[in-house]
Parts: sequence; C-alpha cells; structure tokens
Amino acid sequence: MGAPPAITMSRGRRIDLSGPHYYQDLLTGIALEILNELSELEKLDLKTLGEDAFEQVVSITQIRLLNELYYGLGQLRTAGLELDVKRAIQDLRDIWNRYIDSTNRPEGLKFQVEEDQVQ
Repeated sequence: MGAPPAITMSRGRRIDLSGPHYYQDLLTGIALEILNELSELEKLDLKTLGEDAFEQVVSITQIRLLNELYYGLGQLRTAGLELDVKRAIQDLRDIWNRYIDSTNRPEGLKFQVEEDQVQ
C-alpha cells in the first residue's frame, strides 16, 4: 500500500505526499513548517534572550518537530504504511540540522537526539 496523497499537520497545514519521494517530502515539510514557526520567534531576536529563555525556545522547537513527526507517521500508519520511527527521527534530525546550518542560525538550535530518548 502506498502513501496517502497528503497528510495534515496538527495545526492544519497539509504536506503533499503525492510525489515519488513521499518520505523525504514528509520530513522536509515538517522541518520547513517548524522553521517558519521559529522565524516568528526570531522576530524577538534570539540573541537578546537569556540562556533560560533560549533553552525554552530550543526545547519547544524540538518538541514540535517530534510531535509533528509522530502525528504524520500516525497518519501514514493509518493508511497502512509503517515506517521505522527511530530512523525517521534520525533523518528528520539530519534535515533540520542542515537547515539550521544553511540559514546561519545559532548552533544551539540543532536537534539533538540521544539514543535513550528514542522509544
């Protein structure tokens, strides 16, 4: 069974999965949406935030990434397509970290996943 034509993220945005690379489209769509949300926070100028406030931004961002990934994987599972969650987390982390690097955002925004965090 193939991927559905699209999934809907928790806040209503749809990610088109009709192309031949639905898995990559899913992960990239999630990363881009969370980057868009992050850009709203960046209007506050992250450099002016204290360490605790910056850590909260990092934590919230990582929680959003994981929530959207699980939400999307759940929709794929409902459609009969089961993906390796651990690999999806690692792949999303790699995509996210490349975006952080390419947009010259603070290193602290990189997505860190420890082996014991993956369930």
